[in-house]
Formats: sequence, structure tokens, C-alpha cells
Amino acid sequence: MLRQLRNQTAIFLSNELRKLLPPEFSDNEAVSVAKLENVLEQPKNLEHGHLAFPVFSLAKLMRQGPPPIALKIATHLQSLIDGNQVAKDLGLEKAMAVGGYVNLTFSGLALQNRLFAAIRDSKGKLGFSADGKGKKIVIDYSSPNVAKPMHVGTLRATVIGQAIRNIAETQGYEVIGLNHLGDWGVQFGKLAWAYQKWGDQYDFKNAPFQSLFDLYVKFHDEAAKDPALDAEGSLVFKRLEQGDKEIEKIWKMFVDITLVEDQKLWDLLGVKHDLVRGESFYNDRLKPVENLLEKKGLLTESEGAMVVPMGDDMPPCLIRKSDGASLYATRDIASAIYRKEELGADLCLYVVGVDQTLHFKQVFKVLELAGFEWAKECHHISFGLYRFKDGVKMSTRKGNVIFLEDILKQAIERTSELIEKKNPHLSLAERTQIATDVGVGAVIFGDLVFDRVKNVEFDWDRILSFEGDSGPYVQYMHVRCQSLLRKYAEKNGGLPPKLNPARVMGEKDERELIRLLFSYDEILEASFRGFRPNILAQYLLEVCGVFSRFYHNNRILGEAAEIEESRMALVAATQAVLHEGLAKLSIRAPDVM
Repeated sequence: MLRQLRNQTAIFLSNELRKLLPPEFSDNEAVSVAKLENVLEQPKNLEHGHLAFPVFSLAKLMRQGPPPIALKIATHLQSLIDGNQVAKDLGLEKAMAVGGYVNLTFSGLALQNRLFAAIRDSKGKLGFSADGKGKKIVIDYSSPNVAKPMHVGTLRATVIGQAIRNIAETQGYEVIGLNHLGDWGVQFGKLAWAYQKWGDQYDFKNAPFQSLFDLYVKFHDEAAKDPALDAEGSLVFKRLEQGDKEIEKIWKMFVDITLVEDQKLWDLLGVKHDLVRGESFYNDRLKPVENLLEKKGLLTESEGAMVVPMGDDMPPCLIRKSDGASLYATRDIASAIYRKEELGADLCLYVVGVDQTLHFKQVFKVLELAGFEWAKECHHISFGLYRFKDGVKMSTRKGNVIFLEDILKQAIERTSELIEKKNPHLSLAERTQIATDVGVGAVIFGDLVFDRVKNVEFDWDRILSFEGDSGPYVQYMHVRCQSLLRKYAEKNGGLPPKLNPARVMGEKDERELIRLLFSYDEILEASFRGFRPNILAQYLLEVCGVFSRFYHNNRILGEAAEIEESRMALVAATQAVLHEGLAKLSIRAPDVM
């Protein structure tokens, strides 16, 4: 698709530019294939061509200003278009100088043939690249805390992480999805103490997870009145750290209850983890980390605690508290070493909220100071937080939180009501499946459509909106494509449209849609390069807008056979891109709505 065309065009340009440069500059880096491939742009306006080459880097080499250089290059390329085989193979149709740019236009037939060939041959891997072949990514996402229901804040870490994982796979990487479960810390001593004291007051047999959460809230309510309870909890956690079998049994029960409940939501959201490596997994790896840091001369005592000084740029990184307890940083250092040395990660990604930015800066700096060169391949993929309209941050302890399960339930229920009104002839099973696909898709898309680095104000109406720039809008356009494809198949004895139409699609709406669909592979690349799923989400909205214009402005079914066949091929191409694009965001594309 566009990446292949960009590469082939860069090779062609590199060869021709060398002929125009003074001999001493013919091997200059400015006309290398890699440089040219990187600087070729896609003009926003279709009338300006399909690719544009900025010539500014050649000004010193050719001792001229950009406009005359662009004119010289465009004139040379235009003279080749009719007689040069490479230009013919590319489908290059026109080269035109515009200011300091050479705008390149390719024939409509060449572009549509490339698009349809890519879709025809994709086998479920449309737009995939081999850039990451032979490399491994370990990505840490979702990673909720034990005993706490996942809430709207956890939604971001979950869906952003899964989307990045999906997109990374399109670039050829082997990906290991890691659930760094929050299953260790003094809070579990507090919870175990509360379970021993008040556990029989809750229905752990029939409602284990709700009981666990209610117990969690009760402890913190009581501790607010009597701070001595915190000390009791700390003592119980100390027993857990020392291997007390009774406390360990209670703790394992908490973990099992939580994972069963969380898995229901992960299944609903299309989330997959390959490994669960909770914080407790690293318990026997903490002392070796301390020994390593001590051996490297990095550890310093500070008020009884052990820290690694960070210089003037940031506060010291706390490795061990004065009471001997380990900390998040110690575990994340141990975890990073495990991910690199035992899992073989070439790239370690941590999808965690922006409020942990300092923490990860400290962890990565400690790894760097310890001599691990691969620390530069560890990246904190931060994201903004959900806030209430009054600006308050959500808190599980205070009960100031909206649970993810409630959001998904409301989305599904609202969708179900709409589906029942619109398509009452569907069976209950069909309505249920569509409502689930569309409702959950609305929640996922409603998050991913935003740039992850921005804070998001929690708004029920926006999250559950099925209109405008929403997931259901994209799903509906997919349904419209499927409807046209069904009608075409009924008319033609079940045969799908051929993805090699002879007619050149020259109408403006047709050309705009072809150009946009043609760039799908570069959208995937850009989404991965910036770890930003919103690039893909926004692209799908753009595809829907252009397809909608094409649909409304052009008769598709019932036209002359050649026109109908070509436009149906374009419908099939749109359906493929919408289906594949939604899948990369872990959103299902229904056939009816």
C-alpha cells in the first residue's frame, strides 16, 4: 500500500536525483533512499498529488533556491514519465513543481490496483509490516489491584494497553502481554486483619468479590476513626512477608477472588494477557537487586532507609524503607531485569497513568546507573486521568469511584433498547450479541479516540454516546458496507465483487476514498511509532466520513455493470479496512445493527 509505494518512489527518486546533482554530491545522504523515504509527504489536498518531495535539503548542494530546484526536478521527471519503465511500473502520471516541492501524482488505475491487490492478498493481515520481525515487546497493561473492582480509571490502562499490543503485532513484533497485578503491600495485611475480625459479617460464599471490596472500604472507614488499626495491619503484613501460612492462605484467597472477577471484564473488553506476574512474584528477587545496587556503589543510607541518589534532577529513589519493607521501585527494577533477561524483551512498555511519571523516571535511571544499557528501551506509556466534572480525582478508599462493570452494563442496556426499537425482528440472542458488541465498543472507542496523554473528564453522556465521533458510528458504517455486499451477492448468485475492476474510478469521491484507504498501513505504523491508538481511531472516523459522502453522492447498486462492479469493490475495500481497524482497537464489527 502507501508504505510500499513510498519506498519504491524513494528508490526511483534517488536514482534520478543523482543524475541532476554535481558529481561530487551524487552520493550525498540527502538523496539516499532512507532519507527520501522519510521526507516524502502526503499532501492534504488530493489536487496536489499523492506524494510531495520537499527539495530544501538540496539547496546548498545545487547552489539554487528551492523553487528553481523543484522546477528542474519536476521537468526532468515529467520527461521520463512516458518513456521510463520504472516510472511506468510505479504508475507515475505527473510531476509538478509547487514552490519548494515536487508534487507527484500517480494514475488512478495504478493506485486502485495496488489497493485491491493488498486487500485481496492480506489474509487477515491487512497493512501488516515486518519492521519488528525477530524482536520482542513485553507490554505491561491493565494490571489492577487485588480486592479492588476495576473502575473507570483502570479502563484507560486496559484498553490503551491492549490496543498498543494489537498494533505492535501488525508491525511484526512478538508481543508478551503482562499483567503486573497489584497483589502485595501493607494493604493486604490490613485486609487480612479485617477479614479475621469482620469476615463472618459478609457473604463470601455467594458474593465473594463484593464482600471483599466492602471489607476493604470498612477497614479504611474504621481506620480513619482509629489510626491504631493501620499499625495492626502492618503487623499482619509483616507476618505475611515472613511466610505465615494462615495469612498466606487468606491472601491467596483474595488474589483468586479478584482474578476470577477481573477476567469477566477482560473477556468482555477483548483483553488478553499472556502472563500474570504480580508484585509478589518478585519477592525472592528483591535481595539480589539490593545486592547488585550495593555492589555498584549506588546505595546510600538516609534516615535508616536505603536510597539511590538521583542527582539534582529528581528526588532519591527509595529502595528499602527504614523498617526493612520493600517498595514499588525495588519491585519494578527486579521486574525490568526479569523482562529483559528471562523473557528476552527488546522493548519494555509500561502503560501506566501520568501520575507515575516520576516513579518510572527513577526506576529507569537506577537501571541506567547500574550499567544496564537496555534501560533506554524501557518506556513509560503514560496517559491522562479521568476526572469528575468538579475536578476531583477518583479514590477507591473514599468510595468516590465509578466501576467499570457498571459502565459496561449501562452501555449494553442502552444499546439493547435501541436495537430492539430499530430491529424488533431479530432474535433475543442476536440482539444480545449486537448490544454487547456495540455497547462495549462505544466505551472502548470513547476512550481511545482521545490522545492518551490528555486528561479526560468523566461524562456519562459522552462515554455512552452512539452518535457523532463514536464507536457505534464506525460500526454502523461497517454495517452499511455489509448490507450493500449482501444485496450485491443476492443479485449475483452469491458472488462477491471482484477486487480487480477494469474501470478506472475517476470521480472525486471515489479518488478520495481510494487515497484514504490506501494509507491504512502508514496509519498503523504511525499509531505504533507514537504508541497512540487515537491515530487509528481518528483515521477510522475519517474513512467513515469520506465513505458516507461517496455513498450519498454516487449510485452504487443498479448502475451499469462496469460502474457497479468497481464501486462495489470500493465498498468491499472500505469494509475490510473498517473491520481490520476496529479489530486492532479490540472492537467487534457487527454485520447488522
